[in-house]
Amino acid sequence: MRTASLVLLLVLVGVLTYLYRYAMIGLFASRSLPGWLHALCRHIAPASFAALTASGLFVAGGEVVLAFDTPRPWAALVAVLVAWRTRSVLATIAAGMSALYLFKLLF
Repeated sequence: MRTASLVLLLVLVGVLTYLYRYAMIGLFASRSLPGWLHALCRHIAPASFAALTASGLFVAGGEVVLAFDTPRPWAALVAVLVAWRTRSVLATIAAGMSALYLFKLLF
């Protein structure tokens, strides 16, 4: 792909993304969401994060691998337990990263 085509594609995707997001904000800015939709929106960020995290933990070489002989799943388990007990993002990140490096030394 030529550079000009790539730049044009990136600009086009950027403009379309901006228009899509602006349309959603413009449509709902003066209205309040129904209760059921507002409750559903609370789960978007955790679901997205879980999907990204699960792919990093259990996908290797394009295949799903449920192997617990690597440090990542164990560090994730530590992070989940810390998140559950503390409800603190910083504590979760610190515990998860510390556990990951510790388990890398042990494995």
